[in-house]
Amino acid sequence: MHVSATVHQRWFHELTAALFVASMVVGYAFGGGLAFVQGWGGGIAATIATVFLVFKSKGYWAWMIVNAGLWTYLFFHVGLPMLAYLQISFLIFAGYGAAQWALHRARVGVDFRFRADVAGSVLGVGLFVVSVLVYWNQPGYRGTTWWWLEFASVLTAIAAMWMDAFRYKLNWVSWTLSNAFSAPLFFHGALWGPFWTIFVYQALNVYGWIVWTNEQHDAEVATAGSGGGGDRRARVAHDGAPA
Repeated sequence: MHVSATVHQRWFHELTAALFVASMVVGYAFGGGLAFVQGWGGGIAATIATVFLVFKSKGYWAWMIVNAGLWTYLFFHVGLPMLAYLQISFLIFAGYGAAQWALHRARVGVDFRFRADVAGSVLGVGLFVVSVLVYWNQPGYRGTTWWWLEFASVLTAIAAMWMDAFRYKLNWVSWTLSNAFSAPLFFHGALWGPFWTIFVYQALNVYGWIVWTNEQHDAEVATAGSGGGGDRRARVAHDGAPA
């Protein structure tokens, strides 16, 4: 069975979850307790989520919830509140993304004629504004290099989540930028789980860009082969333009 088909199978989701839980139990017992689960567990969940995103599997949203749940407390605990609020934003937006993928199984791009698309865009902007406002009044930190790194990481990650919901391939670029901004923060805070796993899912970001670009090319070839304007709905599924 082809990998892209395998990741959509129920047994694969169940096996992945079982292996993750088993690794967390072992890590908790022998690798540092709750700190291991929160740090490495969140990073591993993010890696798994990225694998599912590459192949556009709905499991992506579930694993983003796992990742965000584990990292919310971690970032509050180590004094990175903007990243912590970002995880809360992920929890909220993951629910929206899952609903959006259920409503539109293949469509690419936002279409503001749909109320759900408008709601998702408003939600994305709102989450970003709230995540900044709740932490704006922090004298001694706001405006520093570390604050700007957090700010940029939050901005690019929320943009990436919004693009995930509408299957824009530029999401991979936005995730890459977010990783680049986050890595120094993780290293500075000695957050080794998030730091080392970031290289794994960044490699998957590159692979995801390649996969989605190839899919886009195949869609364009199929559209051209059907006579161009004779199958406008094929283009709708590809680029999200209104029919």
